[in-house]
Amino acid sequence: MIDLHDLRVVYPDGTVGLDEITLRIAPEEFIVLVGPSGSGKTTLLRTIAGFLQAESGALRIGGEDVAGVEPEKRRLGMVFQQHAVWPHMSVADNVAYPLKRAKVGRADIRRRVGDALDLVGLSGYDARRPDRLSGGQRQRVALARAIVANPRVLLLDEALSALDEPLRDSLRRELVSLTAVQRLTTVHVTHDRAEALAIADRIVVLSEGRIRQVATPEELLRAPATAQVASFIADAGVVAGVVQDGRVAAPTLSMSWALPEVELVGPAGGVVDIAVLPSAVEIVPPGTPGSAEGTITSVLFDRGFFSITVSLGEHSFRANLAGQRPQIGENVGVIIRRPLVYGRQ
Repeated sequence: MIDLHDLRVVYPDGTVGLDEITLRIAPEEFIVLVGPSGSGKTTLLRTIAGFLQAESGALRIGGEDVAGVEPEKRRLGMVFQQHAVWPHMSVADNVAYPLKRAKVGRADIRRRVGDALDLVGLSGYDARRPDRLSGGQRQRVALARAIVANPRVLLLDEALSALDEPLRDSLRRELVSLTAVQRLTTVHVTHDRAEALAIADRIVVLSEGRIRQVATPEELLRAPATAQVASFIADAGVVAGVVQDGRVAAPTLSMSWALPEVELVGPAGGVVDIAVLPSAVEIVPPGTPGSAEGTITSVLFDRGFFSITVSLGEHSFRANLAGQRPQIGENVGVIIRRPLVYGRQ
């Protein structure tokens, strides 16, 4: 169990890294931290690890208040983006390092190193040097070193981002399986939204040092808490709107919807944000009644359909199309159905 309550981190230059972070992570839960650059996700991970100290608030791991406890004494395993294996050591010596520091007996070290290498698929690689390993194998060594001392929490800082696909996908699957089998509580930082949605039990979305939403992947896609979360996670286009006389209007789009035709997220009155998910955008032939005139500005193939960007004046929206490949510059009709409407705080 990890408990964070009103955690606040301020850097020496006065920049607020984390602001009033309150979060409870259950034992054996796989949590993924996501957010734009500078959102605070790495700051939060490094604070849990003990590399950064909070100015105020509380942080407890396994019921223990770890304020002021040095990183190496927190019983955490950590894997970084770069493999961080020592080139002058064999695979076995790399993995054994934390056990040797803890003065574990030689026989126990050999057994535990062998078990850890077997778990990450590197059985028989004990004597190899890192320069004889692939990038994926070096990252497996780093993972084995992180789990060999039976940590109470595993922390992953962009641990897969340096790997190429499909190796990254393969290791991602192995990681989820390994943490489940080992019953590890895991906190993983990634900039990859698809990765977060694929592997997390719950996702923590941060921006400007604050938590904006904590939800399962399914909940996050179905009901983003704010227009900004909808934009970051689900590629929603966001426009300003106004609620008046039982309708929601988007003046810059020259569109409006009756209140029963939108999804209201919380109370909405006066000025609102309108978030348009790709699933809400229907592409129709130009001139179709009720449609707006749009122009396709980008086309990407995405496993069975085309992900397009369509421009409507000053705004752009994502949409998904099946069938024949659309063309950049093609004029189309656009109908937006059931946008998400958020009252401004």
